[in-house]
Amino acid sequence: MRRTPWATYVWPGLPQLWSHGAWSGLFFAIGFAALVNLGLATSLLWSELFTPAMRILVWLAVGGFWVISAVFSYRWHRQYPVGLVTAWSEGQFRQAVAHYLKGDWFEAEHVLVGLLQRDPRDVDATLMLATLLRHTRRLGEAGACLSRLERLDGAEKWELEIRRERELLQAASMSRLDQDGAGNSEPAVEGTEKQKHPQGQKPAQAA
Repeated sequence: MRRTPWATYVWPGLPQLWSHGAWSGLFFAIGFAALVNLGLATSLLWSELFTPAMRILVWLAVGGFWVISAVFSYRWHRQYPVGLVTAWSEGQFRQAVAHYLKGDWFEAEHVLVGLLQRDPRDVDATLMLATLLRHTRRLGEAGACLSRLERLDGAEKWELEIRRERELLQAASMSRLDQDGAGNSEPAVEGTEKQKHPQGQKPAQAA
């Protein structure tokens, strides 16, 4: 997991949203944006509709919201130290790799899904999950996982691996189509044989 840049603490809710994709962070960020927009509107656009006292009150609300969010972010940061979270994520990822190498697909997927629930922007876990889904023949899910990975920040470091996974996924899809085509052709052959030998008639025995 990546460290949370200190610049994110300038905007309320952004640290939680950046590090864990927490809904609480999203609500804080949207709420603060709404208050700032309201303050700008009362001061610049509709200043004649609001008294100076009302404008001051709006900006006091903006400042109070920012202070409350800063305290919340500070407590959140103490509760979830970045170093400990990173160590936990690395340990979980190593565990997923161990399961993967042993062919324990279910256990590996369980660990990877847990990592991505904690940090949806974990590019390493996303790439491994896409590879695992391809191995277990869940090709549609693997393709969607790769598409999601390509939109993540930091995915460029796995550009070659992602391209290789796309090629392997395409090859697996073509192989499945060929197998499905071969399977669909068997009933037609059987039907042809039945037409050649109607019911009640047996084919002549070879001499």
